[in-house]
This record gives sequence, C-alpha cells and structure tokens, in this order.
Amino acid sequence: MRRILGLLLFIAAQTAHAQSTNDAVARAVLQLTPIGALPPLVTSTLQAEVQREAALALRYGYISASNGGADANNGGVTAIFPVGLVGTISLTAGVFKYTCEECKAGLMLSLGGDRRLGDMVMGTGSDGSRIQFALNGELGYGHPQGGDASAVTGAVGLPISFISGSRTRDAMRIVPFVTPGFGFGSFTGEGSSSGSALMFGGGLGIYNRSSSIALSLGFQYIAVREAPTQIGLNLVFGGR
Repeated sequence: MRRILGLLLFIAAQTAHAQSTNDAVARAVLQLTPIGALPPLVTSTLQAEVQREAALALRYGYISASNGGADANNGGVTAIFPVGLVGTISLTAGVFKYTCEECKAGLMLSLGGDRRLGDMVMGTGSDGSRIQFALNGELGYGHPQGGDASAVTGAVGLPISFISGSRTRDAMRIVPFVTPGFGFGSFTGEGSSSGSALMFGGGLGIYNRSSSIALSLGFQYIAVREAPTQIGLNLVFGGR
C-alpha cells in the first residue's frame, strides 16, 4: 500500500506543484476504489427503462500514466438489482493493478444505487425526446495485497441522460449521459489522510430491448489539475 500510495501522491505532486494535499489525496484514494477506477454504469435508470430481473456487468477501466508514472488496468464484476420501477442497487467486486514493477494488484469493493428524479420533454407529445435527471451514490473500499492501509471513499452525482423519442422495440438505442458529482475519501491506518474533489463522468449506453446483452462506454474525471481521465467499457448481461 505504501508503494502505491507513494506513487500516486508523487505523480499528483509532479503534475501540479500548486496542487493542495487535499487534491492529491482525493485523486489517489478515489482511484483505488470502483468509484474512480471503473467507468460509470448505464443502468436502466439512465435509459428510462424498467429492469425486471438481476443483471451482471463485466467492467474494465484504464488510467493512463502521467509524468513518468504507471498506467492502471482495473477490472470488476457488478451485480445490478432493480428497486421498484425507478431505481437500482449495485454490488461491485474487482481489482486495481498499476504497472510499476513492485505494485501488486489490490482488492476493491463498492455498494451503489441510483434513482430516477424526473424528466424534461423536448417538443410536443408524450413520445418525444427528453432529458432525464437522476440521483446516484456509491461507497467504495480498496486494499492492496500485503498492505497495512485501506482506501475508503464515497461519491454522489446527478446523472443527466438524453432519451430519444419515437423508438420501436427492436431498434438499436444509444443513450448519451453526463454525471457531475462530488467524491471524497480517506486512507485509514498509520499516517491516515483524507481529501475531496469534484468529479465529472459520462459515456454512451448502447442496447436493444429485445436483447439481453448491452454495452456502454464511459469515462470518469477527478477534477484535480492535470489528472488523467479514466476510460473504459462495461458489458451487461440480463436485466430485461
């Protein structure tokens, strides 16, 4: 844990000398949990669909190196459960892995959820395109192999998605979305520290209502000076 934490803090310090300790810690801690390590999910909530059964998502996130640092290749599996007709709950387990020679893979977990808030119809008629608003939140945990400290994080966001109108059942659907949000977290154990930062995520959901497989592409940016943007994809099975 000390090696990974030291690496992330060093990269943050090198990329922005004027950057505060709060910013550096926020970036480091969020990237060790699914909140900052994996791309955002496009759930049925963002698609304005009703999820009728559990779904399973395979997820991959990539964070590029900065200032001679190490890339990160992260993977996870998320179980998504419907909550009524307007929300979901998700459970994620995965690993983060930096490419430095002595950096070991680490475990990361999270519990999240979202809920539809409302929409704004564009044009006339109930079948027109609309912009939909939702609320989401996630709690995350990260711990590397052999480490003596852990990362504990949280985030809240306001997903805004565009839902096209006049869609037939068997048509391919693309749902773009953006999520402004706020993330926070801390390192526990010896020398514990904490930080917080604004976040901005987004992506595209691609699916067909007649198929049990869906794809989404996403990104997550922690609004710290010169921080790299995490990009990735999700492959979702079931839920229709």
